Amino acid sequence: MVCGRFFLCPLLRVFYFQVMKPSLLSRLSAQPDALDHLLSGLSDEQLHQRPQPSTWSIAENLAHLGRYQEVFLERMQRITTQDEPRFERYAADADPGFLPWTELPFDALLERFRGERAALNAFLSILHEEHLTRTGLHPAYGPMTLEGWTEFFLLHEAHHFFTILKLGGALRTAGQPMGLYSF
Repeated sequence: MVCGRFFLCPLLRVFYFQVMKPSLLSRLSAQPDALDHLLSGLSDEQLHQRPQPSTWSIAENLAHLGRYQEVFLERMQRITTQDEPRFERYAADADPGFLPWTELPFDALLERFRGERAALNAFLSILHEEHLTRTGLHPAYGPMTLEGWTEFFLLHEAHHFFTILKLGGALRTAGQPMGLYSF
């Protein structure tokens, strides 16, 4: 039963504050699992191969996503503490924090990516309605609540996962089908 901004649990006779939509938290937690399929069977050379000199490799796409998780978490923290902060578009190539991510060995990159995701999940999962309704201004998409920003984040990440799928598809041999990995 919902009572305003609280949930009532009649069995326990307690109220719970409304938190971020479970579907968003679930997607945030599970979406990186796609990497198990997308990266399976690719060699280190393939992961770092640029299709064209001006196009990112699979590793650079993942480095971008890892770094953007840090930037995104900082932005979400600002939204919870400041009145409608205004953000510039994120440009990885102009971010001094991006280069260290690109220099990591791939296994370390993947581990750090997963660690940053855990930190982001932990932060977003404890926010209550008074935080979730706060807004931050995006230069192209206007004002967005924390849940709106999270949806934007997930769509942006999914776009890069699709790019990784396409890059991997162009690099794979017949003996390297996408989707096979050992448990």
